[in-house]
Amino acid sequence: MKTFAFASVAWLLLGVVNVSQAQRETSLKVVDALRDLHPAYQQLRDLVVNAVAGAKINSSEVIYNFNMEIASRKESFLQTAIQSEANVLRQVNGQAVTVDTSCLGFLRQSVDVNMNLAGVSFSNCLNNVDASLSSEVARIYTELQVNETSFVNLSVYDVFRGQNVFVNPQTIVDRLVERFSSLQQAPVELVGELTELVDAFAARLGGVQAAYSSCLSINDQLLQNTLSTALQQLQQICLGTLLPASSTSDPTEPTEEASESTSAQTPEAETVVPTENQPEPPTPGVVNAL
Repeated sequence: MKTFAFASVAWLLLGVVNVSQAQRETSLKVVDALRDLHPAYQQLRDLVVNAVAGAKINSSEVIYNFNMEIASRKESFLQTAIQSEANVLRQVNGQAVTVDTSCLGFLRQSVDVNMNLAGVSFSNCLNNVDASLSSEVARIYTELQVNETSFVNLSVYDVFRGQNVFVNPQTIVDRLVERFSSLQQAPVELVGELTELVDAFAARLGGVQAAYSSCLSINDQLLQNTLSTALQQLQQICLGTLLPASSTSDPTEPTEEASESTSAQTPEAETVVPTENQPEPPTPGVVNAL
């Protein structure tokens, strides 16, 4: 019986030793799994940084296209305003000499004042664009920064919380494998989120463009109304008449025909001053008698 009991204890101890050795080997596998996880985590960081940088570049391109469109629309409205002013000034400056010149002068002043007012209104429209653009740019960069942090700050070592590498190493290994799988799936979600953020940013700037165009249209219509009123005042108050369709050679500035007579100057005759008579030199060999 004693021999049997001793053998049982020996086998039990041997089994414990074998289990302990197996657990120690599994504990070492934890380190191997951790080593496999770090390269994947580095790839994730690189991918996240590159993806966010790419999204910022895309948002920068959106801003560039937005600014180019704003400049194009502003140029279009400015050209229309300048051409409208030129048409009115052509009518005012092309009136007959019988039309009251002081009345025409008032009209020129009125046109100039209304053009200056239109410049103020156009600047107000652009100031609204500037405020909206600054707000939207700050928003998109904040969104991209928050998104980047949420992915890069994924913890690796939290799988060890509440675990013992010698008691239950397999649980830690399983957690590391699960974390490795989650790291591989995260970039797919990130790229989609970044694309949605940039698309939403572009859509909001599209709304800013529409508001800017509406602002320009309203103020341009006000300018056209005032210039049309100036033409009515030309006829009703100054008693002028509208000229036929304009040509590119018609002046927009008043012209004055002034003829200046040039008097030809005849050169004065040069006065010759006579010289006094000088005594002739004596003839050689002749002596004057006293």
